[in-house]
Amino acid sequence: MKNILKKVIKYTRVWIILFIIFNLSLCITSLFPSEIIEENVKSSSDILLKEGNVYKISEFSSITNNNYTDAIIINEAYSIDNTDPIYSYMAMRKNYKKGETNKVLTDTSGELVSINANENGETMINTVDYYNPVGELHDFLDGKIDTSITYGRYWHGYMPIYRILLIFFDIMGIRTFLFVLFIVMFIYLMYLLKKKLGIWIAVIFGYALIMQGYFFVSYSLESSPIFIVMMVSCIILLKRIDKIKNLYMYFFIIGCITNFVDFLTVPLITLAMPLSIYLLAKQKKGKDYKEFVKITLKSAIIWFIGYTLTWVSKWIIYDILYHEGLIKSAIIQVLYRTERYNPNSALELMEELKIFLLDNIQYILLLITIMMIIGLINVFKLNIKVKKMSEYVKENLSFFIISFMPLIWYILLANHTILHPRFVYRHMLIFLCGILICIKNLFIIQKKEKKEI
Repeated sequence: MKNILKKVIKYTRVWIILFIIFNLSLCITSLFPSEIIEENVKSSSDILLKEGNVYKISEFSSITNNNYTDAIIINEAYSIDNTDPIYSYMAMRKNYKKGETNKVLTDTSGELVSINANENGETMINTVDYYNPVGELHDFLDGKIDTSITYGRYWHGYMPIYRILLIFFDIMGIRTFLFVLFIVMFIYLMYLLKKKLGIWIAVIFGYALIMQGYFFVSYSLESSPIFIVMMVSCIILLKRIDKIKNLYMYFFIIGCITNFVDFLTVPLITLAMPLSIYLLAKQKKGKDYKEFVKITLKSAIIWFIGYTLTWVSKWIIYDILYHEGLIKSAIIQVLYRTERYNPNSALELMEELKIFLLDNIQYILLLITIMMIIGLINVFKLNIKVKKMSEYVKENLSFFIISFMPLIWYILLANHTILHPRFVYRHMLIFLCGILICIKNLFIIQKKEKKEI
């Protein structure tokens, strides 16, 4: 009992420190006036207006970018009032300009709304049927909108980064910055994976990231933060793989940071990808499969506690300070996102899941073909053996559990999955990477001298 109490106190202490850091970072970057970023915000609005709410990034790819969310982020960054920084970052309003905003709508459950000016210059509140946040940002900057909407249910922890970047760049400059950062992280992660876990694991992770549009993610202000957290978490883990004393505290911290920066995109990647790396490293040392399963389940629970605790704490502190009923609204929204349908989508949940699975099966078959070709080329140099099935299942049970985490997420947050297939499909990075690890682990690849490679 004393040990449990000590752990609770330890985790509580860490969470309080993170809570203070989160609030300080948001508060500090809310202290400078929006006039400093106004030029780049207007330039960004013009770019987004040309691209539209949904932008196809390349003619050679079906990947699209959710400009509607990026427009909201830029709108929020500009709407911060430095004379009232705490309420500004807690409420995270859009369409707000001191002295010009006459009406404020509080955060509500259900789908988001946009406020746009009609041909007569009158403001209209639009639902998902005509959801136009890109046009909303442009109308707001033109002074045509005097109604603000709060969006307090999320932390919006990406704001300290984006608000600073908007001082120097418009959205195209930020995308370029993120693209370079993504390249650097990718190269360094591949180097560490090859060094610590071998060439095959580096190939699998690199292949899975590329197939799930990793480099296209840098185009999205919405999804980039969660991928940055995932990549940095994996890199730190690999750098300190033999020095980590408390793995579960590590995942608790990752869970907290994930919720801080996430816009409810693909949060599970910050759990599954570093967890897979840790298990692969331990597998090389021959740990018992039961221990793998224990580590997997316990890490997932601790990560979830960190994620949930951070999220709920935002609702509580907001309602204590401002009494706007955010807790009730947020809980209703969570329940809404778990419904198995969405009236604004033509697809059912099972149809979405079939699309996800079929797409990724194609990727898997492609990689198997590549591996077979490599095997044929090296047929005179390598011996390839298949492991016994009973031994294989025991060794890879934890990776099978990890692989199916996104399917559990899709089912639990069915409504969200149905409405946002353009970015939630990236959760299948977990499935693709996990299944490929399982396929790789089915074979024993040896040189004829019997030295494992």
